[in-house]
Amino acid sequence: MLVGAIVPVQTAINTRFRQSVGSPIAATFLSFVVAVGASSFIALLATGELVPRLPTLAAEPWWIWLGGFMGVMFIAGNIVLFPQLGPVQTVILPILGQVIMGLIVDKLGLFHSPEVAVGPLRLLGAAIVVLGIAMVLEVHRAAAVHGAATGARLWLLRAFGVVMGMGSATQTAVNGHLGRVINSPIQAGQISLAVGLLVLLVLVLALPGDRRALATGVAPGPWWMWLGGVLGAFFVFGGATLAPILGTGTTVIGSLTGTIVCGQVLESLGVGTGKRAAPTPWRVAGLAIVLGGVAMVRLL
Repeated sequence: MLVGAIVPVQTAINTRFRQSVGSPIAATFLSFVVAVGASSFIALLATGELVPRLPTLAAEPWWIWLGGFMGVMFIAGNIVLFPQLGPVQTVILPILGQVIMGLIVDKLGLFHSPEVAVGPLRLLGAAIVVLGIAMVLEVHRAAAVHGAATGARLWLLRAFGVVMGMGSATQTAVNGHLGRVINSPIQAGQISLAVGLLVLLVLVLALPGDRRALATGVAPGPWWMWLGGVLGAFFVFGGATLAPILGTGTTVIGSLTGTIVCGQVLESLGVGTGKRAAPTPWRVAGLAIVLGGVAMVRLL
């Protein structure tokens, strides 16, 4: 839950950072540069190695490198979906995909993850988590808020939102296996972030607007706007550390719970918007339901 709580804080910081950069992709690229630098420094302190030793990975399956790609897909996917589907669907559809894929990974032991039994009560707990998140997002009130997509395009984008969330859960499982292989979740996170940085570099070079944004430099701003990458590094470390211990499903659902709870706290304090907004009784009930669902997934 504490790992998940990083996400809304990082989002608020990156939102300010993007204002100074002028391009979401370019800002994400610079954030990843900071994340790779921070992860390398932490790895040096923890393991004595600035760059992880890679020869042990030669015999590993190809998908061991997918973590960084999945992370970038999740970030870029949110940028694509938000104007097309609106804020509520952009949030809830990936969450659905994360919960589904997390339980599938546990049940089948995909990506060399430890198999975890997924019985009816765990499935019910996962459904309760999704219900509670829908209540927190107040989907019943936001039903009239739509994006630009319609018809077949609308359903394709919705499907992509679910797949995007499944990719995020896959990232957690892949990085967990990578951490076991090299005996260091910190270095696993370092490798994942480096792969993501390479993917973003290709995107930045391919998009003229992002190249121009980098060429013009970063406008002055508060010092803390550079901390998003550091928090991103800790988020990746956390997932790589916890997935082998708790199972991918529990790690994903616990992280989502922390994200939702912390997001509500920040909103109540007016962080990012300057306007305090106390949670409604409906949202409080939704949070309680989410916590109950997480307990069912973990304990039953």
